[in-house]
Amino acid sequence: MKTPVPLLFALWTLCACGSREEGTRFHLGLDFRPAREALTKGIGRQFVNNRGDRITLTRARVTLSSVEIFACQTSGAWKWLRALSPIGTAHAHSEGTPRRLGIPHVSGLDLADGEPVALGTLNPPPGRYCRAHLVFAPADADAEGLATHGDMEGRTLMLEGEWTPAGGGTSRSFHLESDGVFNTEVVLDGVALSEESLEASRTLHLTYDQWLDGVDLASPDASEQVLRNVARAVTSEH
Repeated sequence: MKTPVPLLFALWTLCACGSREEGTRFHLGLDFRPAREALTKGIGRQFVNNRGDRITLTRARVTLSSVEIFACQTSGAWKWLRALSPIGTAHAHSEGTPRRLGIPHVSGLDLADGEPVALGTLNPPPGRYCRAHLVFAPADADAEGLATHGDMEGRTLMLEGEWTPAGGGTSRSFHLESDGVFNTEVVLDGVALSEESLEASRTLHLTYDQWLDGVDLASPDASEQVLRNVARAVTSEH
């Protein structure tokens, strides 16, 4: 049974009581959803990518290694940081900091479109937060979600399915996996936390129908192309 987002955040709030009762709480969730039109069949998804290829995903799993939020900047400094190479090294698994969730989380399309899963709650200092830094990296043995997706240990991404080229022809199966690391930035649209407003929440959306945009599934580097797309296609909202 689906748990509504407000109820999820209410449960987080109850869990955060006690010594942190008076502190700020920023709840983070994650869901899967299409940016365009997609057909759901069980845990599978059918859609057309921007090349016109017809895609059927029968399995899709992703490891989000960490999420760190940053205060709004009055200068263009953070834009310079965004221009740096998005390929990087993942942080070591940790319990995180008041502004960073450091426990990897494995999720997959066994979730219904738009069904949120709780990533965790941050307790940052009061202020306005305008961006989040996400790291996609291999799951370690303590990653959340491995009880369901045990084959993701040591992997960042796993996709399986079938595709039919835009020009027609015989459907072909594909299996892609990666243990690569990719970083990305997501705009948070000014999360404000203060003594008057102690609590906020955002859900990160993984738009799976964009993951294969521009990807030649016959290419030897298709897995890394898809991983880049996974990171670049993340959006966020209340």
